Parts: sequence; structure tokens; C-alpha cells
Amino acid sequence: MRIINRLSVLLCVPLCLTGCMKWDYSDSPEDFDAPGSGLFILNEGNFQYGNASLSYYDPATDNVENEVFLRANGMKLGDVAQSMTVYDDKGWIVVNNSHVVFAIDLSSFKEIGRIENLTSPRYIHFVSDDKAYVSQLWDNRIFIVDPRRYEVTGYIEVPDMAMGNGSTEQMVQIGKYVYCNCWSYQNRIIKIDTESDRVVASVTV
Repeated sequence: MRIINRLSVLLCVPLCLTGCMKWDYSDSPEDFDAPGSGLFILNEGNFQYGNASLSYYDPATDNVENEVFLRANGMKLGDVAQSMTVYDDKGWIVVNNSHVVFAIDLSSFKEIGRIENLTSPRYIHFVSDDKAYVSQLWDNRIFIVDPRRYEVTGYIEVPDMAMGNGSTEQMVQIGKYVYCNCWSYQNRIIKIDTESDRVVASVTV
């Protein structure tokens, strides 16, 4: 596993409202050449409005570039940008209500791949270069994905959790085990064996 320490991620969470999400495209994407060090700011947006966005802050110049995903790709980021992880020289943006994880180039902000057909993704955790876990809202499964092919390859079912109210959140790894907290009607920390991709223990909190 490779950790990128020159870039940080900040999540800004505004109020959630109701409305209608749609993908918006532009005819004139821009070319970027980001400096070597900076800060990504992920703006969640309003629920069902499709107005999530990505900003980039350069501390050397004290300059902020807003809507860099839209400007680089000619389309909006989507509905509810939940989290962003930097891994393998890529930025991985989890967009909850658009059911997608985007992979972007860290310098140009251009999309280089996407993982689709997710229920309601929350966070992505990289087990290795060829395997990652994506936690879900309203699903009793954690999705297993291949980040090289941008494909869902399997699922980890959480025992004693119903599909309609299942929720898994942030993950942390110690050795071969990943620990994940469960929220929204849930009260457990689950322990996942990354070799078998199975929940092997849990603790009630």
C-alpha cells in the first residue's frame, strides 16, 4: 500500500435538501496543471440537487480553484460527494447518491475511471493495489472492487443486518483485518478478514 502524504482531503458538509439530481455536461472542459502540493476540498452539495463539487487550494499562492472536476471533465461531480481518498497517485471520490466512485488524475483533475452500480457508497478502503472495499448506506453488504479494472468483484455480507436499514461506514486496517463501524440503526464494530473477505467478529457499542 502506498500513502500519498503531499496531498490532503477536507470534507465540507452543508445542509441536505430535497430536489432532483441530474448529470450536467459542458462543451468546454479546461486543462489544469496543479502544483506539486495542495489541498482538495470536497463539497458535499444538497441531497438530490446534483451540485456536489471539488475545489483545490494551493497554499503557496493562497489560491482556490473551484469546480475543478466540472471544469476538467465537462460534467458535474454528481449528487452528494461523501468522501475522497488518495491512493496510487489517484484521487478516489465517492459520490453517494449517484452510486459511483470516480478516479481522477491528481494533477489534471480529469477522470481516468469510475466504479458504478453501487448501492449508496460512503467510503473506499484499499486493501491492496488490486482490491478495495466500499462501504454502503442502506445495504447489508460491503462491496469488493478491483480498482485496476474499476469493477465490482464481490460482496461481504454483514451478519444480522437487514438490507433496508444496513449501513457501514469508515474503515481502518490493522494487519490482515479491517475494522468498520456501522451506524444508522446499527450499533456494532465489525472485524473483516481480508484474506477470506468475511466478517469474523463484531463488538456491540
